[in-house]
Amino acid sequence: MSEPRAASKRSGDLTVTALYTAQTWHWGGFAAAELLAHRDSRRVFAVTNFVMHLFRLFRRGAPSLPHSLVQRHAIIDALVQRSGCNQVLELAAGLSRRGAAMSANPDLLYIEVDLPPVVARKRELLGRTQEGRSVLNRANLDLVAADVESAKLSDLVGDGPVCVVAEGLLMYLDAAAQQALWRRLAVLVSGRAGSVVIFDLIPAVEEPPPGLLGRMLAFLFARFTKGRGFTRDQRTRHDIVAEIQECGLHHVDLIEPREAPEIEIPFLDVKTQVLVFLCRTRDSIPSGKAG
Repeated sequence: MSEPRAASKRSGDLTVTALYTAQTWHWGGFAAAELLAHRDSRRVFAVTNFVMHLFRLFRRGAPSLPHSLVQRHAIIDALVQRSGCNQVLELAAGLSRRGAAMSANPDLLYIEVDLPPVVARKRELLGRTQEGRSVLNRANLDLVAADVESAKLSDLVGDGPVCVVAEGLLMYLDAAAQQALWRRLAVLVSGRAGSVVIFDLIPAVEEPPPGLLGRMLAFLFARFTKGRGFTRDQRTRHDIVAEIQECGLHHVDLIEPREAPEIEIPFLDVKTQVLVFLCRTRDSIPSGKAG
């Protein structure tokens, strides 16, 4: 189920998604989420959930957006922690609390990248409290103000394995832009044994038809954010995996909430829709683990 975002690739405004997810992480009980929740995020969360409730009245059995996002976030958290990497690069981080939470480990370098106005707003929100200011003062948390599409990613990380996270990003890129990003990430992690690339993407063909109300909502979100809507095409998950592999990320695992018993995932009794990709290049797989 798509998030309520239609962000312009060059817009510096906080999008509906950044506000909504900031409050979703707080609602879901994730560590450090309270440092980034605020009045606007609470308002967007309440209004969006009300509208989505109306949508579900017309679409019985539609997946729950907040529960889906919490499951996705929990899966990605677990994959980052299990990667064993001592540096994490999160692309288009928005108001994610992951960096604030995980950088509590002084042995982990956490780098976040987003547009300058978004990073400035995040610093402002963290600066409201003593705990948030302590997070900002951590030497192992780097908030980088840059455009993900043009940033030289290799300059942002040190030597050794890196875990790259792109949560909630790929759905706004068309196929060509997705492939361009996968190629860049394959180059970044190539030769770094133990490196992983983690992102989420629901193929449009697996999403329920939006219907009239859904199309109206997408139009309104696009107008409010002065941006573009979700990309939709006919690629299946198998098509997407093949493209990822052609771009140089040769080993791809697909993870869904009910098929990952080794990960503690909440709300398994709720109808959700989540698909997370865990990718590696051949030479980034540690010796003895290649399959």
